[in-house]
Amino acid sequence: MALSVSYGERYGWTVVQVAGEVDISGVAALRERLQRLITDGCLRMVVDISRVDFCDSTGFAVLVATRRMLASRSGLLRLVLPGPETHTRKILQLFGIERIFDAHDSVEDALADLRGAVPAKGTPPEGALPENALPEEADEPDAVEVVPRQREGSPVAAD
Repeated sequence: MALSVSYGERYGWTVVQVAGEVDISGVAALRERLQRLITDGCLRMVVDISRVDFCDSTGFAVLVATRRMLASRSGLLRLVLPGPETHTRKILQLFGIERIFDAHDSVEDALADLRGAVPAKGTPPEGALPENALPEEADEPDAVEVVPRQREGSPVAAD
């Protein structure tokens, strides 16, 4: 399944929904999308990977880099993980995802403490952590189809 990324806003947080396979063939597109959102001023982000069928170490590295980039701007990141019995969740647990991230089982759980308070976009979150600290961490999203970049000379797969 091709990687797709959509995003929207809920309670002042950017909610990014990722579906498909996050591996070396599509990870650059995901990295670029997340970085662009942060540079555009999104300082509170929920990344929903509950519909990710596969995530390798390159995908995990993008999530870590996103957390670091947000932390350097006093931002926060929350993750929504795949179901507890899924293969993808088990692999991510081997990477230590629940020790590194503020992990939740649903977007609703990730945003439960935020209902009622909607801060302005670009405003640093109250209680934001220093750069090296781990964070304690929508309306209908705008759909964005992410197509992995191909190296020159690489065959392009047709859908």
